[in-house]
Amino acid sequence: MTPETYQLADLTSFIRRVFALNLPQPVWVAAELAQANDSRGHRWLTLVQKDPETDQIVAQLEGIVWNNKLRELHQTHGLQLINGLLQQGMSVRLRVSANFHERYGLRLSVEEVDPAHTIGELERRRQLTLQRLSAEDLLGRNARLPLALAPQRLAVISSGSAAGLADFREQLDANPYGYQFKLKLFTAAMQGVQTSPEIIRRLREISRNWQDRFDAVVIVRGGGGRTDLAAFDDEPLCRAVAEHDLPVIVGIGHETDETVLDRVAHRSLKTPTAVAVFLIEQLIRSEVNVLQLGRRIAQATQQAISAERPRLDRLARTNRQLAQSAINTEQFRLDRLEADLKRLPPAALASANDQLRHFEQLLTALRPETTLARGYALVSQDGRLVVRPEDIEAGELDVRLKDGRLKVVPV
Repeated sequence: MTPETYQLADLTSFIRRVFALNLPQPVWVAAELAQANDSRGHRWLTLVQKDPETDQIVAQLEGIVWNNKLRELHQTHGLQLINGLLQQGMSVRLRVSANFHERYGLRLSVEEVDPAHTIGELERRRQLTLQRLSAEDLLGRNARLPLALAPQRLAVISSGSAAGLADFREQLDANPYGYQFKLKLFTAAMQGVQTSPEIIRRLREISRNWQDRFDAVVIVRGGGGRTDLAAFDDEPLCRAVAEHDLPVIVGIGHETDETVLDRVAHRSLKTPTAVAVFLIEQLIRSEVNVLQLGRRIAQATQQAISAERPRLDRLARTNRQLAQSAINTEQFRLDRLEADLKRLPPAALASANDQLRHFEQLLTALRPETTLARGYALVSQDGRLVVRPEDIEAGELDVRLKDGRLKVVPV
């Protein structure tokens, strides 16, 4: 027997009636928002449920907050709260009507939102993150890094259009002390699902390429509600801040709520303006410390001089006495040298005259004439003196006497 075949419109109409009969009233449903987009004044949602162990999606439905309902929720709970709740990644509890349309399929229409559920879930996640970070000693790790005495070179992570960034810059520029700050902006989303991954990328970029050029990292943004700050409870982001090589100072615009980021940062201030004031006060303290140190050095120097003054005076007197003694000794030696100089030239001259006379007498005694005068003769032949008989050759000999010469022919 051939089974009955339905027309598609008949089947979809049947399903619509099933839903209308079995879910006639809105129901509360808890889910996570995988997507949240605005179009033509409506907010389109993708609701999912994930396996807590594998994080895999086990159920998924599309939902919508119609324009008029969205305005009503804004009036009831506040624009900022609802916009913060209905964001991607949020855990929500919604009262919905299940509507099946023959053409567009099943869709959940949001009638009401339970802010307490989301805020409670955010707090539960926050506490779990704090427990894990505390167990790994990461809550105080960045705070233990030394902050420069005068932190003026700052890597600023913020949205380029953030009002908080403008407040931060203005406060620094308008400081009445003339302190100069060097800022470099690293832009990142400050709200929504992209906040954590973008800030993490910026932190890694600073650590990799810019670490030696900055004294600290500053993360600032404008004000926001509790749900707007959910991204700053993200565990990977908080780990990146806790483990960063530079001190990280945060001012993310909240007056009462504390995020996990506040707990892991080196210093947390309530607002960007407060961060600027803190930095200016750091420079004031540094300047005061330098001035006080200068005064202490001057006082210590004066005290040391006063304490050493008697010894210095004694050393001065001793040096003067030693100098005078040395001068007297040298004066005596100079006088003696002067006397020697006056005495030595005549004595040396007389000694030289005696030596000259001696040499003159010696020269006179050694002259040939003196020898000839004593009866000796000089015999030569052809200009050569003859001293031995065998030196005589044939020919005449020249004999020189005291009073003349003789020519002698040897036989």
